[in-house]
Amino acid sequence: MVMFRRLTVVLLAVFSLALATRIWTPEELNRHLLMYQPAWSCRPETLLLGPRRFNYLHRIKLLCEFLVRYQVSDSTSPDYGGIIEAEHLPNIIETDNTQEALWVWTRWYELTGRDEYRQNINRAWHYILNHPAYQEHQGSPANIWYAVWNCGLGMWAEALYRRVYQDSSYLFYGDSCRNFYLTHPLNPANYLENFVTAQSSGMAYDYARERNDPVLKDTALVRGMRVKNWIEESARNRLGFQNWAMCGGTAFWGVAKTFGQEDTIAGRQWLLTYAESLPGFYPTGTWNCSHNIWLANAYRAAAELTNNPTYFIYHQYLTDTLLMKDTDLDGGIPATWTDPNIQDQTWVSTYLDFMGMDRLVSPVYDQDLALLQFIDPELGRLYLVGETIDVRLPIANVGRNNSTLATLTLFVANVPVDSTTVPALPFLATDTFAFSHLALNTSGPLELRAVLSPDQNPANDTIRQPLKVYKHCTVTGTLIDSLNRSPVTAKIRAQLFGRNEIWDSTTTDSAGNFSLTLIDSIFALTIEPPPPYHHFTQNIRFNADTSITLYAQPAAVLIVNNDTLSNYTGYYTTTLDTLGVTYCVWLRRSQGPLPGALLDRLQNRTVIWFTGNSRYQTVPVLDQDTLSQFLSQGGNLLLTGQNIAEDLAGTVFLESIAGCRFDSSGYSGFLVFGNRADSVGREVIGSATAGGNGANNQTSRDIIEPVNNSRLFLVYDTTTNLGAGVRNQLNSGGRVIALGFGFEAVNRPASRPNYFTRVQLMNTMLQWLIYGTGIAETPGIKAQPRASLTAFPTVFRQHLHLYSSQPVTVTIFDLSGRTVLSTRIPVGKTRLKLSSLGAGVYFLRSGDTAPISLVKIK
Repeated sequence: MVMFRRLTVVLLAVFSLALATRIWTPEELNRHLLMYQPAWSCRPETLLLGPRRFNYLHRIKLLCEFLVRYQVSDSTSPDYGGIIEAEHLPNIIETDNTQEALWVWTRWYELTGRDEYRQNINRAWHYILNHPAYQEHQGSPANIWYAVWNCGLGMWAEALYRRVYQDSSYLFYGDSCRNFYLTHPLNPANYLENFVTAQSSGMAYDYARERNDPVLKDTALVRGMRVKNWIEESARNRLGFQNWAMCGGTAFWGVAKTFGQEDTIAGRQWLLTYAESLPGFYPTGTWNCSHNIWLANAYRAAAELTNNPTYFIYHQYLTDTLLMKDTDLDGGIPATWTDPNIQDQTWVSTYLDFMGMDRLVSPVYDQDLALLQFIDPELGRLYLVGETIDVRLPIANVGRNNSTLATLTLFVANVPVDSTTVPALPFLATDTFAFSHLALNTSGPLELRAVLSPDQNPANDTIRQPLKVYKHCTVTGTLIDSLNRSPVTAKIRAQLFGRNEIWDSTTTDSAGNFSLTLIDSIFALTIEPPPPYHHFTQNIRFNADTSITLYAQPAAVLIVNNDTLSNYTGYYTTTLDTLGVTYCVWLRRSQGPLPGALLDRLQNRTVIWFTGNSRYQTVPVLDQDTLSQFLSQGGNLLLTGQNIAEDLAGTVFLESIAGCRFDSSGYSGFLVFGNRADSVGREVIGSATAGGNGANNQTSRDIIEPVNNSRLFLVYDTTTNLGAGVRNQLNSGGRVIALGFGFEAVNRPASRPNYFTRVQLMNTMLQWLIYGTGIAETPGIKAQPRASLTAFPTVFRQHLHLYSSQPVTVTIFDLSGRTVLSTRIPVGKTRLKLSSLGAGVYFLRSGDTAPISLVKIK
């Protein structure tokens, strides 16, 4: 059984009463629609239809008892016979809970012939007739969907009761629900009301067929077709959506029960087509246990109408997964995956029966033992040649009566190896039987098969457990430099492919040699050589003792961390990982001064030097000399840190090498923009150095200005052009970028989706450092020039804000060069209304200045 990862959940603040299934107000529903939609989760394509993990009939019995405990038994109470919402919500008693419980108890009698819940059923009818479905929540017009939902349940519960007990005493109630459903169509533009339409129409269609009611049948079909068309408009989005207690799986089920049953040929094709847009699991969301059992119900309907075994697998997989939430074995589960077991809720627990377990217990035989999943050997565990393992198997009585004697036989590779007698098991009992220990003497695939005989139901009397028995392999090898073939020392870690734990690890000797003890499988070998080499991982299949050669390659970039505590490296490495740029890391505080010989071996001869929170010795003198020598030979340097310019003010390294002069520190703003007068800077729309997913460590941003023919390419604001970033090309061909802030703090604000991320900004800088992009403009950009004209925002809907240092005439023209606006603006700020322009790309110009690109969006 596939183990689930821990699922995180998004909790909305719109609920009171600890997330009860009380009716939501229209405001809450609208807020939910606007605020939350979970990511679509892929279906588990690799699942196999395995043996049962549970005695489902026993679990249904636990549920029946759970519902008994939460039925109001005080005959003087106005809620007598009603079902309480949840363990932690004793004051909420509602009709939907009660109708569902009535169905569960009635179905128990039909399955087992045991009528121990007749009194509970009678009490439930008492409550239902006093609180009919169509009066739920006083039939408020704003919430009429809730009454329609309940009427679907009412028809469904009454029909089962009448068939099982041959009692038509409550037929009038089913017909009253039918009449309410007919006269109250719901809004087809609303997600939730489409879900309710699907649920109620699916139940109404079955009621109509059973009652031979053409009017109800045609109405249910028409409404089901309406939901079908709605799904088709955006299948992935609508089938992946969750709202209240329902979801896209509800909509799919309703179409299957109406259109799918009316036209079985066309319906089968539709189900096969659109089931591909169903998720495999709703991992987050309030009440996502409810959403996932509806999803199981959708796959069940698809399976029953198409006979596609994959959908049966998904149905059982989801059902079993939700049954795992009954950790206290009280028969109930919570509504949300992350809720504790002291918040089990009756309504979602009944869902788990009629949408999940019911198919897995049908039909029920008088005498029926079922083999459940092996306890030992365990699925997914690794077994090695020479081991002796336990073989243990649970057997459940899933029949109506106590079982009779049976024989259980174990086969290994189709050869019988052991047999045992299974004694009579009481009704609903499960027992575990152990075979003799099994010695694993040979490697390779192996199948265990257990067979039970005799029995009335052979479908659950055979169980198979595949094993792979592995052998040890010794892997020896050598790690060498990819260029000069010299040996390289490194740490090597071996992990079984797809697993996190380390199987074996070693360090190469001075000759680059190593040895690992592995097994015949696929391993991920992670090699961690020192700079200038980058770390790398290779996936290799080993079938026997093997000798291999691994090649270490110099990194493209060296990251030097000179932070006080050696923090923040991850902000740089993850950025370079995203860009596909290889790197190695030098921790200046622990590893000492930077070796010059190291730099010459880098593939792209590029160093990123960052200082994090360091205020002093940001670039020590020894390292200044090393970097200067490196740059004089054509190397590249990105120098970034909030205190570097202040610390190095007036030094030759800062002014002659980095090409910038320290102006002041402590700039209070947190945005940075590209200098539009610079060919590199104009590519940078903007970014931030505070908040978001950045390091949030900037307390003293430096203002810098270019000197010695360097260029200002980043500014803190576009009005005064206070310098934030300078780029300098040396006569040697080396290139330097110096930033007055720490790159680790860069992020794209959520309110500025067009701004640059760390990845985008790093890519722009590396493109210039390594490849020299954007160096065609004329030299000599002056420090802090006064911008004649600035525009904000450059991506706008209705209005554009301009700032000019003097009265000017501005012209806006489109891509064809056609002028769409020309106007005179005064000194200072001007607000232009441009709502009449169509969406598209435009340019704004004043005189002979470079045009500013603008994007008008709808």
